[in-house]
Amino acid sequence: MPERNALSHRLQDILGNVTFLERPFHPTTLASVARSAVRSRRRQYQTRELLERRDLLTRELQHRTKNLLAVIQAIASASLRESQGREAFFDRLHALAKAQDLIIEGAARGALMTQVVRNALESFGTRVLVEGPEVFLNPNAAQGFALIMHELATNAAKHGSLTTESGTVSVCWSIDTSSTEPTIVFQWQERGGPPVTPPKRKGFGTVLLERAVPTSDTPPRFDYSREGFTYEVRATLAQQRQPE
Repeated sequence: MPERNALSHRLQDILGNVTFLERPFHPTTLASVARSAVRSRRRQYQTRELLERRDLLTRELQHRTKNLLAVIQAIASASLRESQGREAFFDRLHALAKAQDLIIEGAARGALMTQVVRNALESFGTRVLVEGPEVFLNPNAAQGFALIMHELATNAAKHGSLTTESGTVSVCWSIDTSSTEPTIVFQWQERGGPPVTPPKRKGFGTVLLERAVPTSDTPPRFDYSREGFTYEVRATLAQQRQPE
């Protein structure tokens, strides 16, 4: 009857995985329903077991990664005692470790671009303007942008716009969907700082800004104008929404 079928559908919506049998029914029907219920419950147990195993592996990965970074830091501390780049190396290693924490928080699948940017700029307050859509970066892109942000923020604090009281930094990004795969267009712009000039030699920091993230056909842009330094990169390996 239509009324009875409508009631059955409403009860299924409320109660979930429930099967209604109307008498008279054949014993094989009951056996089939029982087998279906058992299979469904078995799949639920298997899914829960897989999720628990994934969480365990994620925690183990985080533990091993932090141990590895600690070992690298210890080796570097013993090997680079008199090295000029010792402090810069440790700072970059620390930035990488913070990026790993964000990636682990994202179930080892990556991190939000906003988190990566703000994580590197948290100490500069309102002098930095951050603007961009919610973009979920895969682990490689998240690590790369974390190193880029650290390099840019360090340079701005030591030599750029953040060395003056009136200096500011604008960080923005957008998504370009006109290419075969989504591309994130990232820009760092400094204003109000001392005059800037191109570096006399290409150091590791510049190499890092060029290669930290996989780029599209266009190489990163370095603009040393009178108004201030601007860096722009078009990077692949970004997702527009966070995976479930």
